[in-house]
Amino acid sequence: MYKFPVLLSIVLAVISYYLHNDFIFGGAKLISDIFISLLKLISLPLVFFSITATISGLKNSIEIKTLTKKTLFYTLLTTTVAALIALSIYLLINPANKHLVSSSIGNANANYNHSYFSYLYSLIPSNFIQVFLDNNVAGSILLAFLIGFAVISLPEQKQDILHQIFSALFDTLLIIARHILKLMPLAVWAFITCFLYEVKGSSEFYNIIWYLVCISLANLIQAFVILPLLMLYKGVSPIQTFKGVIPALVLAFFSKSSSATLPTTIECVQNKLKVPKKLSSFVLPICTTINMNACAAFILTTVLFVSESNGYNFSLGEMFIWILLSIGAAIGNAGVPMGCYFMATSYLISMKIPLNIMGIILPVYTILDMFETAINVWSDICITRVIHKECSRRLT
Repeated sequence: MYKFPVLLSIVLAVISYYLHNDFIFGGAKLISDIFISLLKLISLPLVFFSITATISGLKNSIEIKTLTKKTLFYTLLTTTVAALIALSIYLLINPANKHLVSSSIGNANANYNHSYFSYLYSLIPSNFIQVFLDNNVAGSILLAFLIGFAVISLPEQKQDILHQIFSALFDTLLIIARHILKLMPLAVWAFITCFLYEVKGSSEFYNIIWYLVCISLANLIQAFVILPLLMLYKGVSPIQTFKGVIPALVLAFFSKSSSATLPTTIECVQNKLKVPKKLSSFVLPICTTINMNACAAFILTTVLFVSESNGYNFSLGEMFIWILLSIGAAIGNAGVPMGCYFMATSYLISMKIPLNIMGIILPVYTILDMFETAINVWSDICITRVIHKECSRRLT
C-alpha cells in the first residue's frame, strides 16, 4: 500500500539533502516533530486498550482448562525464548557500538542511575491517572493486564459489556492510528532528510544495518531452529508441517496480518495437517491474539538499540527486565497496524529518549513486518501441532 510513496519519499529526501536548503530542512524538522507528537498522542492509549480488549475477550478460554493452560504455556515459552535469542544476538553484535557496563547508566543519564530493584519498583504504578500523565508504558501494560484478567472473572453479562466498551475504544483509536499512518510517506521524507542533514559520518548507517542484522538473525533462529526443535522434541515433523501450511505463510507474509490469515491457517491445519477442528479452532485464534514471537524480538532489540545509540546503557539485570516488558507488550500487540513499532515507540517515549532513529527505522519496518507476521503465524501453527500431539488421545 505504501511501497511506492515510501520509495519516492526516500528519493526526495536524498534530493533535499543535496539541495542544502535551510528552508527545506526547517520544513522537514517541523513535519518530523509533528509526526513524533502524533505518535506520542496515540501510542500509550492504543497499547492500553489493545491489551484490555484482547484479554477481556478471552471468556471462552476458561471453558477448556487443559487446552488453555497448554496454549498459554507454549505461547509464553516460545515468546520468552524469542526474546532471549534477540538479547543474546544483540549483545554479541552490539549494533549501537556500546559496551555493557555493570552500573545502570553514566553521569549523562542520571535518571537511570539506580539499582535493579528500584528500577523494577519504578515500573509499578501508584494510581490509574498518573500512569498516563507520566507516560508509564510498563505501568499501563500492568494495569491493562490487571483489568483484563479481572474482567474475565466477572459474570458473563458484565464481562460482555466491558469487553464491548474496551473494544469500541480500541477500534476508535485504531481508526485514528490508521489515519496517522497515511502520513507515513511524508514522515519518511522528513525523518530521512533530517537524518542526512544531522549525520556526522557513515557509522550511523552501519549501525542501522547491524541493527537489522540482529533482528533478522533472531527471527531466523526462532523460525528455523527453535520452533522445529520443539516439534521434533514432541515427535512432530517440522518439514511435513511446513509443507502443509505454505499457503498460510505466504498469505501472512504479503498481508502482514495474522488475523486476516487466520481462516487460511485453520483450513491448512485442519485439512492438510489433520488437526481436529475442535482443537485448531480453539488454539489458533488464541495464538493469533497473544502469540507474537517476532514482535517480542523486535521490541527488545529496538528499545535497546535506540536507547544505547542515544547514550543510554543498561546493566545485564535491566536487560532481563526488558525481556519481561517486551513479552508483555508482544502479548498485547494483536490487531494494531505496525503494532510492534508503536509498542517500541511507547517505551522509548516513556524513557524520554529521542525518536529520530525510529524515523530511520520506519521505511524498512514494512519489510520487517512481513517477515514478523509470517514467523508469528508459523509459531501459532507449531504450537497447535505440539498441543495436538500431546492431546491426541483425548481428542480421538
